[in-house]
Amino acid sequence: MRFGKKRIDFRVLLLAIFLVSVVLTGCKPQVKTFTDGAGRQLTLKGIPERIVSLAPAHTETVFALGLGDKLVGVTGFCNRPPEAQKKEVVGDAFNLNKEKLVALKPDIVLCAGTPDSQYVKEVESLGIPVYVSSPATVKEVFDDIQRIASVLGAEKAGKKLTADLQRQLDELKQRVEKSTAPKPRVFVVIDKDLWTVGPGSFMHDVLSLAGGENVIKDVPGQYLQVSMEELLAKDPDVILVTIPKEEYGLLESRPGWTSLRAVKEGRVFFVDADLVSRPGPSVVKGIEEVASHLYPQ
Repeated sequence: MRFGKKRIDFRVLLLAIFLVSVVLTGCKPQVKTFTDGAGRQLTLKGIPERIVSLAPAHTETVFALGLGDKLVGVTGFCNRPPEAQKKEVVGDAFNLNKEKLVALKPDIVLCAGTPDSQYVKEVESLGIPVYVSSPATVKEVFDDIQRIASVLGAEKAGKKLTADLQRQLDELKQRVEKSTAPKPRVFVVIDKDLWTVGPGSFMHDVLSLAGGENVIKDVPGQYLQVSMEELLAKDPDVILVTIPKEEYGLLESRPGWTSLRAVKEGRVFFVDADLVSRPGPSVVKGIEEVASHLYPQ
């Protein structure tokens, strides 16, 4: 009987140790390692509760995932959705307010660019975890959204968001493919001095998915400047303008501009630069806007 009693006490002791270990483990934040959009390893202690975004596209993604309440800091260019403009501004395209950033005590900072980007190096010097990415295609945007969702503890929301975006894009592509109209040859204006997008650029991919053919597709470079003579030789069917409307007069005043087919036929359209150039969840709306100009029917 005495042996049996000791046996029971030993089991009770083991159970007690197990329960204590479970409680202690539950109290400690779980350390997880992720791979960011730049292929780097990112280690976090628990799910981030305080997020700072230094990229407009990432800011849109955080809100689209339903995590806007966790976003404590943004840049001055983070204007979508409107709620983003109510957040604390910690920088712009060139400067970062490190003191304000540290005061916000973020668990993670989302950055666009590469590991060598200025923002990335500055934030890392403060000892704050940084997620880095710079999607070059719409497919890469969807992949990036899922990665960010996983890092922020919203994997289910990320899968639903990307599935919805892919469905919308597929439906749009099907409508475009049904058109019997010839594929429009398009020139995209991103600057009043005739800077445009070339192969490998994000907007080139947007244009292709919208059913357009970039007239600069055979010229190397993601972004390049063309001469008026080169543009006249290409003579596009459609011109998409991403610069402010008040600057369009600078294009009209160029010798030869009014001789372009797209200008003479009234096929010059202004598109929202935020929608077509930001690698975030609003890009499908941008593709749809472009498609509506290329295929008005």
